[in-house]
Amino acid sequence: MVTITVDIDDQVKEHFNNFIEKHGIDVDPDDIAQAKKEIANIRATNADGYILNQVNNLESMMAMVEDQTWKIKKVNMEKINATIKYFVDEDDVIPDNIPGIGYLDDCIIIDSTMDDVCDELMEFEDFCRTRMVYARDEEFTFEEWGKIKNQEATSRVRNRMRKRFKRR
Repeated sequence: MVTITVDIDDQVKEHFNNFIEKHGIDVDPDDIAQAKKEIANIRATNADGYILNQVNNLESMMAMVEDQTWKIKKVNMEKINATIKYFVDEDDVIPDNIPGIGYLDDCIIIDSTMDDVCDELMEFEDFCRTRMVYARDEEFTFEEWGKIKNQEATSRVRNRMRKRFKRR
């Protein structure tokens, strides 16, 4: 097994930051479609756990962007959009067709974006699980989720209090 160590210097960071500032405004459905094709190709041809984990993260972020009910924060939308654009852009720091390391720069961008949007993504995943349980193929609104979330939180507190009382 060969181990590669990568040092990301200020020039590379500046390239990433400039790309995000330049491309983080509007979501292009064609970029999402292209990203989905590239993800399918990566899954079919790549066994590297880090790369597969990062494309899973990108897929989760794209699901949040595409969801018609979720009200994504604008700053997170911009970061995710720029990440999608970088992922599909052929003018990478490291060309994608280089075996073993071609997707490394894309993964670094995805990982960095995940750090920024992780809290909202976890909320979105909670929303999706709740919608799956309660919606039953009907429309499920953001407001309904808020009510259920509050009811569940109250129920958890009540159950904890009962457990404490029983121990006495």
